[in-house]
Amino acid sequence: MADDELSTSAWRELQSLCAQVDRALAAELHRFQLSVQEYQALDHLHTHRGRAVRVQDFADAVRLSHSGATRLITRLERRELVARRLCATDRRGIEVELTTAGAELLGRLQPVRAALAGALSDAGARLADSALACVLRTARADGGPRTPHQAPPSTAALRPDRV
Repeated sequence: MADDELSTSAWRELQSLCAQVDRALAAELHRFQLSVQEYQALDHLHTHRGRAVRVQDFADAVRLSHSGATRLITRLERRELVARRLCATDRRGIEVELTTAGAELLGRLQPVRAALAGALSDAGARLADSALACVLRTARADGGPRTPHQAPPSTAALRPDRV
């Protein structure tokens, strides 16, 4: 299999995995009247541990335009899950932070978060195994068969006990 075919195969596997995770997560979050995007926003704010985040930084983190982030914040603000205020250090800026209600909702989502972490760990292991198999196939095609503990000459810096 050519390198570009391996790359395409790995890319498709990653896309499929992401879609599966999104579907499963969306189904669980529906019970809490949250979208995946809303969950990601709350989770991002949670990682700041009570510190407000500038809207532009928030938009970048959740991969939205500034106006898209503003609409998302408005939806969450209506549900009293986030609050926004003028930036204390720059009165031109707006900051957003997780409210107590938002933190409590994330607390109720802990079983979902734990299941997601487990699924991602399992999926990541499968993806890593697949990537390793691709690397080994490519290495064998480039220089013949090798034992699992024999690194290809071009990757001599790799420790054999980690292959």
